Amino acid sequence: MRVEQIELSVSMRSEVGKTAARRLRAAGKIPGVIYGRGEESVAIAVDGTLFSTSRPASGWHSTVIQLRIEGADEQDTLSTVMIKEIQRDLVERRVLSVDFHRISLLEAVRAQIPVMAVGESPGVKIGGILEHITHEVMVECMPTDMPDRLEADISGTNIGGSVRVRDLTLPDGVRVITPEEDVLLVVAPPVRAEELEPVAEVEEGAVVEEALEPEVVGEEETKEETS
Repeated sequence: MRVEQIELSVSMRSEVGKTAARRLRAAGKIPGVIYGRGEESVAIAVDGTLFSTSRPASGWHSTVIQLRIEGADEQDTLSTVMIKEIQRDLVERRVLSVDFHRISLLEAVRAQIPVMAVGESPGVKIGGILEHITHEVMVECMPTDMPDRLEADISGTNIGGSVRVRDLTLPDGVRVITPEEDVLLVVAPPVRAEELEPVAEVEEGAVVEEALEPEVVGEEETKEETS
């Protein structure tokens, strides 16, 4: 399934920095920045309800967005972008900032795409445990060909079996960058109660950081912190 192109409206912002970003979030907005393709970075504000109501978080990274910038010069009111990074509070899961990268519909891009298991595994039916080892793979294609997910068929997977990147069926025009031998899913044997070991306690307040980074193929750029 390929995602549709969508149009979003955002507003310009003149203040940057941590204090300004906190004020913006308190007002229900999310600080963001648009950069890439050799053009000047633009600091923007995004509607705070957008990422909680529109679609799953992972779906944004494979979405082509026509970004309408209110308050910009007439010639810069519309930019074609994809999301480079979404920063979240790892406790409350609220969005802290969003980075948009300018793209061309005529140039290939890379993005991390989620992998979904489909089918019924005979190993799971007799008590095996389906374990997701790799949740996303990197693909390369034209922006309009970007899939919103890839499906891993587990219908032939018995206990001890696995599904690897090479087993994915890719849509036309999509090339996978992740090594083909990487394991996506395994069907593990059932675990007897006496084999279970005590689980180590996680220190209170500890967090695990995640990162998703779609990128324009062949383009390496840096940006200044503007949030």
